Amino acid sequence: MPIYPTPRLLIILALSVLVALGVGIFAPGLWVCVPLVAALLFVAALLDGMFAPVGEGLTFTLKPPAVLGVGRAVDVPFEARFTKWRQPGIIELRLGLHRLLLVSIYEHRLVRQEGAFHGTLNLKAMARGRSDIDAAHIRWQGFLGLVYVQTRIPLDIEIVVTPDLQGVEQDAADLFSLDNIYGVRVQNQLYNGSEYHALREYDASQDHRRIDWRSSARHMKLFSREYQAERNHHIVLAYDTGRLMGEPLGGLKRLDRTIYAGLLLGYTALKIGDNVRTFAFASKPYHNAPSISGTNGFNTLKYQLSALEDSPEESNHTLALADLNAKVARRSLIILFSDFIDEISADLMIESLNRLSKKHLVLFVACRDEVVEDLMAKTPAQAEDVTRAVFARRLASQRERVLTQLRRQGIEVLETPTEQMATAIVSKYLALKRADRL
Repeated sequence: MPIYPTPRLLIILALSVLVALGVGIFAPGLWVCVPLVAALLFVAALLDGMFAPVGEGLTFTLKPPAVLGVGRAVDVPFEARFTKWRQPGIIELRLGLHRLLLVSIYEHRLVRQEGAFHGTLNLKAMARGRSDIDAAHIRWQGFLGLVYVQTRIPLDIEIVVTPDLQGVEQDAADLFSLDNIYGVRVQNQLYNGSEYHALREYDASQDHRRIDWRSSARHMKLFSREYQAERNHHIVLAYDTGRLMGEPLGGLKRLDRTIYAGLLLGYTALKIGDNVRTFAFASKPYHNAPSISGTNGFNTLKYQLSALEDSPEESNHTLALADLNAKVARRSLIILFSDFIDEISADLMIESLNRLSKKHLVLFVACRDEVVEDLMAKTPAQAEDVTRAVFARRLASQRERVLTQLRRQGIEVLETPTEQMATAIVSKYLALKRADRL
């Protein structure tokens, strides 16, 4: 168990050296006392280390979840307890967190309460993957505060960071809740579709063109037809996993945010009765899954999207969208999660989307670049700020021109704030379904 000096001991040693120099210069006759003082200081540090609390019976308890949603914070209590009678009053803690968990927050300095040291780890991950907490490093001072005693307790706790499935389930429950009064509510899409649903007794609030005269004559009472939005549509979630989608946006990767939105949209579509399939590409297409249907297929969708990883390669939209167009025969709603920087990088993408939109309904989803917006809104304080604002304004103008060109080609475009992307996509999907555009 390593023992090393505290800052207090080092300060005392530094002051002792200065005092010894002063004694040697101004009072040489007292120089014989200097070795004695040094010996007493050494003995005090040695005794402080010998009689300091020992860590042989130290236990550390931490039970985090085995699966953690990316971007979701979970409070995990932990406890350190000494079983020997000599116990420190204060300990200092450092956890061996994996790089994916470095944003987690916890108390580094703990005070003994009720015979143990209690704290809370605010566990949070900013990227998907496998992570762990390998050990807990704990140190405490001796009773005189001259030495530190440090020990390492192995933990070897593995944590798998996945898309925020718990958040998806909560948002989906809110969407389908009958008493939901905020945001989007998924309801039976009556009166707006083209699929026959049922007969109902006619009243003055209904369109007289929907009166079923044959049924009315049979029952000697006016009846009208109810229609609902057609089901069994095909939804394709196409993911760009190239270099740009691996960049952080609001603390999370763009890809992780789009995966969360895709999961929420997929759950909604499967619940309503539509079919969902996934497609992913970077420099070339590498993932093309068959269609799934029914709420039981959501588990399959979770595994498919959780396996997607961002790539350092540049995205090849021409190859990927041509391959997608060839593999999807039936008219579908293709939701493309992608992004671009300027007009030059978007030219080939625009051409490919134009060809794709001739057979399918395409929804292009892009993450709003809030960094560029902040640079434009910031009041310049230096010449460099003016330069950044000019370039940010130029990028924003080019981006708007690209999105306008996509809209003119009949492509639906959705660019929303980062935190509202998931609900905005669901709202857009329901609006397209109500309009019978699928």
